[in-house]
Amino acid sequence: MAELKSKILIVDDEPDMRTIIDDILTDAGYETFLAENGSHALALASTVAPDLILSDIQMPSMNGYELLNTVKIDTELGKIPFVFMTGVNVATYDLRKGMDLGADDYLTKPFSTEELLNAIASRLRKQLLWKSFMDSKLAKNQTGFIMLLSNELHILVMDILEHAQSLLAGRNPSVSDVETAAAMITRSGKRLGHLHENILYYSMLQVWVKDAEKITAMKKEITPSYISVLTSIISENVRAKTRTGEIRIECSDSAVLMSPPDFGKIMDELLDNACKFSDQKKLISISSAQEKGMLRLTVRDEGRGITDDEIAQVESLFRSESAPHRIPESGIGLTIAATLVELYGGTITFERISNGGTAVTVTLPTSVSAA
Repeated sequence: MAELKSKILIVDDEPDMRTIIDDILTDAGYETFLAENGSHALALASTVAPDLILSDIQMPSMNGYELLNTVKIDTELGKIPFVFMTGVNVATYDLRKGMDLGADDYLTKPFSTEELLNAIASRLRKQLLWKSFMDSKLAKNQTGFIMLLSNELHILVMDILEHAQSLLAGRNPSVSDVETAAAMITRSGKRLGHLHENILYYSMLQVWVKDAEKITAMKKEITPSYISVLTSIISENVRAKTRTGEIRIECSDSAVLMSPPDFGKIMDELLDNACKFSDQKKLISISSAQEKGMLRLTVRDEGRGITDDEIAQVESLFRSESAPHRIPESGIGLTIAATLVELYGGTITFERISNGGTAVTVTLPTSVSAA
């Protein structure tokens, strides 16, 4: 039985470029389909169901961005890997836009035959691995988390590559350009470290939730002064350190029946989420109230506001319900925070503020003695 060839859809408004790429991919054993613009490519994609789309950005009658956006929201086409071909003079903003829309990779023109084939082979291998995972038994229980992880890793890695590419493509870049790119790479690297920490935390939580003795021991831990932990988190959080707006603490201190690292993790993720979805100049406030042996902490931001759909998606993840059809940007951090809160016998609620912003409230058991 003959081996099925992977199907590649080539989209470029320059006939010569389409022909060159077509010849390279055909010689390499791929089945190719050619389109001169996004509109033509969309019609072809719906008919031939390609395994990968290789597209230019600047084209008449639906450009590459418009094509990518249309493909990614389509139920049938949304999982097809999408690789952009860009000019060396494409601005960082344009590359960022492509990544935000969901591009899987990009090639800078002029590229070599080896670079082209390697990029396509790499994407197809990853797509094959993903399909294998989705067909496995594990996927039925862990799809939500894996998709969260995949989305966040993709954004961070592409951000690092984007700024590194801007340095490599520049001709005698200024000191300012180098400093800006270095700062962005450093920030993304730290975010990658934060994600690595979350992977470890999530893995530990999967063990803890099944261990009654561990949960009992956890509930005997005490944080003598939660405000001291909170102020430390504010000074160390990657996103909080870059804010120009005020982070206001309106709290009365007390002890909390929870280990300092776990309390710190909860507040770090709530603060990180508030910073992520609000303008750097806007206020973030953290307030508290005490009632019936419980501490109620509320983190408010003045951002875009979490939607009812996003609230449902986050709750479905940390309560181990069926995998959501759309992954919320709030992501893995809130999932970990919410799981920790519930392990310690607390509660967490999400509220969209009517005039803009989000309020996340956690209730946690307190010690009898105040700090």
